[in-house]
Amino acid sequence: MAYKITFRKGKRISATKLWPCDLEAAIAHARAQLPHQQALSGVTSVSVTCERTGEVVFTLTERQPETVDL
Repeated sequence: MAYKITFRKGKRISATKLWPCDLEAAIAHARAQLPHQQALSGVTSVSVTCERTGEVVFTLTERQPETVDL
C-alpha cells in the first residue's frame, strides 16, 4: 500500500512525497524529515495519508518557538 507524506507551512502545502512502503516506515520518514524540512523551508507540520482511501493516518505539528518581547 502506498502513502503520501505531505509537509505544510501553515495551511499551504510545501512538499509531498509518495512513499510506497509500509505505514511504520512512512511515519518514521515523516518524523525524521520534519526538522530538516523545517530548517529548509519553515514547514510547521507533516501528515501521512493513505493513497487508496485518502484517510490521514498520522499528523505531527512542530511548535514554533515563542518570541518574548523585552
